[in-house]
Amino acid sequence: MTASELFIELDSLLPSLMGFEAVCWHHTDPLTGLPTSMVSSTLDPRGMGPAMDLEFAGGDVATMAQMHAQGDRVAALSQVTEGRPERSIRMREHLSPHGFGDELRLRFDLGGDTWGFAALMREKGRGPYSDEELRFAGQANRLITAALRRTYRPPTVPATAAPVPAVIVLGSSDELVAADQPGQALLRELADSVFAVLAVPAAFLVVARLARHAEANPTGIPATMRVRTRAGQWIILRGSVLHGLGAGQVVVTASTPTLAEIMPLVLSSHGLTRREQLVTAAVLRGGSTREIARELSLAPVTVQDHLKAVFAKLGVRSRGELVALLALDGPRLDHSARSASTA
Repeated sequence: MTASELFIELDSLLPSLMGFEAVCWHHTDPLTGLPTSMVSSTLDPRGMGPAMDLEFAGGDVATMAQMHAQGDRVAALSQVTEGRPERSIRMREHLSPHGFGDELRLRFDLGGDTWGFAALMREKGRGPYSDEELRFAGQANRLITAALRRTYRPPTVPATAAPVPAVIVLGSSDELVAADQPGQALLRELADSVFAVLAVPAAFLVVARLARHAEANPTGIPATMRVRTRAGQWIILRGSVLHGLGAGQVVVTASTPTLAEIMPLVLSSHGLTRREQLVTAAVLRGGSTREIARELSLAPVTVQDHLKAVFAKLGVRSRGELVALLALDGPRLDHSARSASTA
Protein backbone atom coordinates (compact mmCIF):
# COMPACT_ATOMS: atom_id res chain seq x y z
CA MET A 1 0.00 0.00 0.00
CA THR A 2 1.28 3.48 -0.86
CA ALA A 3 0.94 6.48 1.43
CA SER A 4 -1.73 7.97 -0.85
CA GLU A 5 -3.72 4.73 -0.72
CA LEU A 6 -3.41 4.73 3.07
CA PHE A 7 -4.71 8.30 3.22
CA ILE A 8 -7.67 7.47 0.98
CA GLU A 9 -8.57 4.48 3.14
CA LEU A 10 -8.38 6.60 6.30
CA ASP A 11 -10.46 9.26 4.54
CA SER A 12 -13.41 6.87 4.56
CA LEU A 13 -12.74 5.25 7.95
CA LEU A 14 -12.04 8.07 10.39
CA PRO A 15 -14.95 10.56 10.00
CA SER A 16 -17.34 8.29 11.89
CA LEU A 17 -14.74 7.65 14.61
CA MET A 18 -13.46 11.18 15.11
CA GLY A 19 -16.41 13.33 14.07
CA PHE A 20 -15.36 15.61 11.23
CA GLU A 21 -16.76 16.59 7.83
CA ALA A 22 -13.62 17.37 5.84
CA VAL A 23 -10.01 16.20 5.90
CA CYS A 24 -6.85 17.03 4.01
CA TRP A 25 -3.90 14.61 4.04
CA HIS A 26 -0.37 15.59 3.11
CA HIS A 27 2.93 13.92 2.41
CA THR A 28 5.60 16.21 3.84
CA ASP A 29 9.22 17.20 3.60
CA PRO A 30 10.47 15.35 6.69
CA LEU A 31 13.05 17.98 7.61
CA THR A 32 10.68 20.99 7.53
CA GLY A 33 7.24 19.44 8.01
CA LEU A 34 5.87 21.34 5.00
CA PRO A 35 3.38 19.64 2.65
CA THR A 36 4.51 18.13 -0.63
CA SER A 37 1.13 16.78 -1.74
CA MET A 38 -2.59 17.02 -1.09
CA VAL A 39 -4.91 14.02 -0.81
CA SER A 40 -8.57 14.84 -0.14
CA SER A 41 -11.98 13.77 -1.38
CA THR A 42 -13.79 16.48 0.58
CA LEU A 43 -11.93 19.74 -0.15
CA ASP A 44 -11.44 21.83 -3.30
CA PRO A 45 -7.74 21.69 -4.27
CA ARG A 46 -7.94 25.33 -5.37
CA GLY A 47 -8.05 26.32 -1.73
CA MET A 48 -4.58 24.97 -1.01
CA GLY A 49 -2.72 28.04 -2.31
CA PRO A 50 -4.51 30.55 -0.06
CA ALA A 51 -4.23 28.09 2.84
CA MET A 52 -0.45 27.92 2.37
CA ASP A 53 -0.23 31.72 2.35
CA LEU A 54 -1.82 31.71 5.81
CA GLU A 55 0.68 29.04 6.92
CA PHE A 56 3.72 30.99 5.76
CA ALA A 57 2.70 34.58 6.55
CA GLY A 58 3.31 34.19 10.28
CA GLY A 59 1.23 35.23 13.26
CA ASP A 60 -1.08 32.19 13.39
CA VAL A 61 -1.17 29.31 15.88
CA ALA A 62 -0.47 25.58 15.44
CA THR A 63 0.93 26.02 11.95
CA MET A 64 2.64 23.10 10.25
CA ALA A 65 6.07 24.65 10.77
CA GLN A 66 5.34 25.38 14.46
CA MET A 67 4.14 21.85 15.17
CA HIS A 68 7.23 20.46 13.44
CA ALA A 69 9.62 22.73 15.35
CA GLN A 70 7.95 22.08 18.71
CA GLY A 71 7.49 18.35 18.20
CA ASP A 72 3.71 18.57 18.69
CA ARG A 73 1.82 15.62 17.23
CA VAL A 74 -1.80 16.63 17.97
CA ALA A 75 -3.30 20.14 18.11
CA ALA A 76 -6.88 21.43 17.93
CA LEU A 77 -7.57 25.10 17.35
CA SER A 78 -10.12 25.12 20.16
CA GLN A 79 -7.43 23.78 22.49
CA VAL A 80 -4.49 26.03 21.56
CA THR A 81 -6.72 29.15 21.59
CA GLU A 82 -8.23 28.23 25.00
CA GLY A 83 -11.73 27.82 23.60
CA ARG A 84 -11.60 30.81 21.24
CA PRO A 85 -10.73 29.39 17.79
CA GLU A 86 -11.72 32.69 16.19
CA ARG A 87 -8.38 34.01 17.47
CA SER A 88 -6.76 31.93 14.71
CA ILE A 89 -6.21 33.74 11.43
CA ARG A 90 -6.95 30.66 9.36
CA MET A 91 -10.16 30.06 11.30
CA ARG A 92 -11.36 33.58 10.57
CA GLU A 93 -10.22 33.79 6.97
CA HIS A 94 -10.25 30.21 5.69
CA LEU A 95 -12.23 27.80 7.85
CA SER A 96 -15.16 29.72 9.32
CA PRO A 97 -16.34 31.11 5.93
CA HIS A 98 -16.79 27.48 4.82
CA GLY A 99 -18.84 26.55 7.89
CA PHE A 100 -16.10 24.95 10.00
CA GLY A 101 -15.86 25.63 13.73
CA ASP A 102 -12.80 23.66 14.77
CA GLU A 103 -9.75 22.01 13.22
CA LEU A 104 -7.69 19.10 14.52
CA ARG A 105 -4.17 18.65 13.18
CA LEU A 106 -2.12 15.45 13.27
CA ARG A 107 1.63 15.39 12.62
CA PHE A 108 3.05 11.95 11.87
CA ASP A 109 6.49 11.76 13.44
CA LEU A 110 9.25 9.29 12.56
CA GLY A 111 12.56 9.76 14.35
CA GLY A 112 11.75 13.36 15.22
CA ASP A 113 10.89 14.32 11.64
CA THR A 114 7.50 14.87 10.00
CA TRP A 115 6.57 12.25 7.40
CA GLY A 116 2.90 13.14 6.99
CA PHE A 117 0.27 15.61 8.12
CA ALA A 118 -3.52 15.78 8.36
CA ALA A 119 -6.05 18.53 9.04
CA LEU A 120 -9.49 17.35 10.21
CA MET A 121 -12.18 20.02 9.96
CA ARG A 122 -15.41 19.92 11.97
CA GLU A 123 -18.61 21.85 11.25
CA LYS A 124 -19.62 24.55 13.73
CA GLY A 125 -22.72 22.66 14.90
CA ARG A 126 -20.62 19.79 16.31
CA GLY A 127 -18.84 21.98 18.83
CA PRO A 128 -15.10 21.83 19.66
CA TYR A 129 -13.01 18.67 19.92
CA SER A 130 -13.24 17.29 23.47
CA ASP A 131 -10.35 16.18 25.67
CA GLU A 132 -11.44 12.57 25.17
CA GLU A 133 -11.41 13.01 21.40
CA LEU A 134 -7.94 14.55 21.57
CA ARG A 135 -6.69 11.56 23.56
CA PHE A 136 -8.19 9.24 20.95
CA ALA A 137 -6.51 11.34 18.23
CA GLY A 138 -3.16 10.79 19.95
CA GLN A 139 -3.69 7.04 19.92
CA ALA A 140 -4.80 7.11 16.29
CA ASN A 141 -1.76 9.21 15.44
CA ARG A 142 0.60 6.49 16.66
CA LEU A 143 -1.22 3.81 14.65
CA ILE A 144 -1.31 5.93 11.49
CA THR A 145 2.38 6.78 11.88
CA ALA A 146 3.27 3.09 12.13
CA ALA A 147 1.23 2.34 8.99
CA LEU A 148 2.73 5.33 7.18
CA ARG A 149 6.24 4.17 7.98
CA ARG A 150 5.56 0.87 6.23
CA THR A 151 4.67 2.75 3.04
CA TYR A 152 8.24 4.07 2.88
CA ARG A 153 9.71 0.64 2.34
CA PRO A 154 11.64 0.36 -0.94
CA PRO A 155 9.75 -0.63 -4.09
CA THR A 156 9.82 -4.28 -5.12
CA VAL A 157 10.63 -3.36 -8.72
CA PRO A 158 13.72 -1.46 -9.93
CA ALA A 159 13.26 2.26 -9.43
CA THR A 160 13.09 4.59 -12.40
CA ALA A 161 15.28 7.64 -11.87
CA ALA A 162 13.41 10.93 -11.56
CA PRO A 163 13.82 13.23 -14.58
CA VAL A 164 16.23 15.73 -13.03
CA PRO A 165 17.65 18.31 -13.38
CA ALA A 166 14.40 19.95 -14.42
CA VAL A 167 12.98 23.48 -14.70
CA ILE A 168 9.35 24.60 -14.30
CA VAL A 169 7.99 28.17 -14.43
CA LEU A 170 4.73 29.11 -12.68
CA GLY A 171 2.69 32.25 -13.17
CA SER A 172 1.35 34.66 -10.55
CA SER A 173 -1.68 32.41 -9.94
CA ASP A 174 0.49 29.27 -9.80
CA GLU A 175 -0.54 28.28 -13.30
CA LEU A 176 1.98 26.41 -15.44
CA VAL A 177 3.80 28.85 -17.75
CA ALA A 178 6.65 26.73 -19.09
CA ALA A 179 8.65 23.59 -18.39
CA ASP A 180 11.54 21.85 -20.07
CA GLN A 181 11.09 18.24 -21.13
CA PRO A 182 12.33 16.75 -17.82
CA GLY A 183 10.11 19.26 -16.03
CA GLN A 184 7.05 18.06 -17.92
CA ALA A 185 7.86 14.47 -16.99
CA LEU A 186 8.39 15.45 -13.34
CA LEU A 187 5.01 17.20 -13.21
CA ARG A 188 3.38 13.94 -14.22
CA GLU A 189 5.55 11.91 -11.81
CA LEU A 190 4.48 14.03 -8.81
CA ALA A 191 0.83 14.42 -9.86
CA ASP A 192 -1.71 14.48 -7.00
CA SER A 193 -5.26 15.74 -6.45
CA VAL A 194 -4.11 19.35 -6.88
CA PHE A 195 -2.56 18.45 -10.24
CA ALA A 196 -5.90 17.05 -11.43
CA VAL A 197 -7.44 20.54 -11.08
CA LEU A 198 -4.55 22.98 -11.54
CA ALA A 199 -2.14 20.92 -13.69
CA VAL A 200 0.53 21.68 -11.06
CA PRO A 201 1.35 19.22 -8.23
CA ALA A 202 1.05 20.55 -4.70
CA ALA A 203 4.82 20.44 -4.13
CA PHE A 204 5.40 23.03 -6.87
CA LEU A 205 2.53 25.18 -5.62
CA VAL A 206 3.99 25.18 -2.10
CA VAL A 207 7.52 26.00 -3.29
CA ALA A 208 6.17 28.87 -5.42
CA ARG A 209 4.28 30.31 -2.46
CA LEU A 210 7.37 29.94 -0.27
CA ALA A 211 9.47 31.76 -2.88
CA ARG A 212 7.11 34.74 -2.92
CA HIS A 213 7.06 34.92 0.87
CA ALA A 214 10.88 34.60 0.98
CA GLU A 215 11.13 37.47 -1.52
CA ALA A 216 9.18 39.70 0.86
CA ASN A 217 10.80 38.29 4.01
CA PRO A 218 14.29 36.83 3.43
CA THR A 219 14.42 35.64 7.05
CA GLY A 220 11.32 33.48 6.61
CA ILE A 221 11.04 29.85 5.51
CA PRO A 222 13.45 29.09 2.62
CA ALA A 223 11.86 28.05 -0.67
CA THR A 224 13.52 24.63 -0.61
CA MET A 225 11.76 21.29 -0.32
CA ARG A 226 12.60 17.59 -0.36
CA VAL A 227 10.10 15.48 -2.31
CA ARG A 228 9.87 11.72 -2.70
CA THR A 229 8.84 10.25 -6.04
CA ARG A 230 6.59 7.22 -6.46
CA ALA A 231 9.69 5.12 -7.12
CA GLY A 232 11.11 6.08 -3.71
CA GLN A 233 13.72 8.58 -4.93
CA TRP A 234 14.25 11.90 -3.17
CA ILE A 235 14.70 15.12 -5.14
CA ILE A 236 15.22 18.73 -4.10
CA LEU A 237 12.91 21.53 -5.30
CA ARG A 238 14.05 25.15 -5.07
CA GLY A 239 11.94 28.19 -5.94
CA SER A 240 12.94 31.72 -6.88
CA VAL A 241 10.90 34.75 -7.99
CA LEU A 242 11.70 35.93 -11.51
CA HIS A 243 12.12 39.62 -12.35
CA GLY A 244 11.72 41.34 -15.69
CA LEU A 245 9.04 39.00 -17.03
CA GLY A 246 5.49 38.63 -15.78
CA ALA A 247 4.93 39.86 -12.24
CA GLY A 248 4.93 37.10 -9.65
CA GLN A 249 6.39 34.39 -11.84
CA VAL A 250 8.45 31.75 -10.06
CA VAL A 251 11.03 29.34 -11.44
CA VAL A 252 11.24 25.98 -9.68
CA THR A 253 14.31 23.85 -10.26
CA ALA A 254 14.54 20.15 -9.40
CA SER A 255 17.84 18.40 -8.73
CA THR A 256 19.34 15.30 -7.15
CA PRO A 257 20.28 15.90 -3.49
CA THR A 258 23.84 15.58 -2.28
CA LEU A 259 24.75 12.87 0.23
CA ALA A 260 24.86 15.52 2.98
CA GLU A 261 21.36 16.67 2.06
CA ILE A 262 19.86 13.18 1.95
CA MET A 263 21.58 11.35 4.82
CA PRO A 264 19.32 12.89 7.54
CA LEU A 265 16.31 11.55 5.62
CA VAL A 266 17.85 8.10 5.30
CA LEU A 267 18.56 7.94 9.03
CA SER A 268 15.13 9.28 9.97
CA SER A 269 13.36 6.85 7.65
CA HIS A 270 14.95 4.00 9.61
CA GLY A 271 13.31 5.39 12.77
CA LEU A 272 16.48 6.72 14.41
CA THR A 273 15.99 9.34 17.11
CA ARG A 274 17.82 12.66 16.93
CA ARG A 275 20.51 11.46 19.33
CA GLU A 276 20.89 8.18 17.44
CA GLN A 277 21.27 10.14 14.21
CA LEU A 278 24.03 12.27 15.75
CA VAL A 279 25.86 9.17 16.97
CA THR A 280 25.51 7.51 13.56
CA ALA A 281 26.78 10.60 11.77
CA ALA A 282 29.82 10.62 14.06
CA VAL A 283 30.44 6.92 13.28
CA LEU A 284 30.30 7.70 9.56
CA ARG A 285 32.97 10.35 10.15
CA GLY A 286 35.19 7.67 11.73
CA GLY A 287 34.82 8.71 15.36
CA SER A 288 35.68 6.27 18.14
CA THR A 289 33.36 5.72 21.09
CA ARG A 290 35.48 8.00 23.26
CA GLU A 291 35.63 10.71 20.57
CA ILE A 292 31.87 10.55 20.00
CA ALA A 293 31.22 10.73 23.74
CA ARG A 294 33.41 13.83 23.99
CA GLU A 295 31.82 15.45 20.90
CA LEU A 296 28.23 14.90 22.09
CA SER A 297 28.91 15.33 25.84
CA LEU A 298 27.80 11.78 26.59
CA ALA A 299 29.19 8.97 28.70
CA PRO A 300 30.92 6.26 26.58
CA VAL A 301 28.42 3.68 27.85
CA THR A 302 25.58 5.89 26.62
CA VAL A 303 27.18 6.05 23.16
CA GLN A 304 27.36 2.25 23.16
CA ASP A 305 23.69 2.02 24.15
CA HIS A 306 22.73 4.34 21.28
CA LEU A 307 24.80 2.25 18.87
CA LYS A 308 23.06 -0.94 19.99
CA ALA A 309 19.71 0.70 19.26
CA VAL A 310 20.97 1.86 15.84
CA PHE A 311 22.24 -1.62 14.97
CA ALA A 312 18.87 -3.13 15.90
CA LYS A 313 16.88 -0.63 13.83
CA LEU A 314 19.07 -1.01 10.74
CA GLY A 315 19.58 -4.74 11.04
CA VAL A 316 23.38 -4.66 11.24
CA ARG A 317 25.83 -6.16 13.76
CA SER A 318 28.85 -3.89 13.63
CA ARG A 319 30.12 -0.42 12.77
CA GLY A 320 31.56 -1.80 9.54
CA GLU A 321 28.19 -3.16 8.45
CA LEU A 322 26.54 0.12 9.43
CA VAL A 323 28.95 2.18 7.33
CA ALA A 324 28.64 -0.24 4.39
CA LEU A 325 24.83 -0.11 4.51
CA LEU A 326 24.59 3.68 4.64
CA ALA A 327 27.34 4.15 2.04
CA LEU A 328 25.03 2.34 -0.39
CA ASP A 329 21.72 3.47 1.07
CA GLY A 330 22.38 7.21 0.87
CA PRO A 331 23.43 7.62 -2.77
CA ARG A 332 20.70 5.23 -3.93
CA LEU A 333 18.12 7.12 -1.84
CA ASP A 334 16.25 3.99 -0.81
CA HIS A 335 16.67 0.96 1.43
CA SER A 336 17.38 -1.57 -1.29
CA ALA A 337 21.01 -1.80 -0.16
CA ARG A 338 19.93 -3.42 3.12
CA SER A 339 19.64 -6.94 1.75
CA ALA A 340 22.98 -6.70 -0.06
CA SER A 341 24.85 -5.47 3.00
CA THR A 342 23.40 -8.02 5.41
CA ALA A 343 23.38 -11.08 3.16
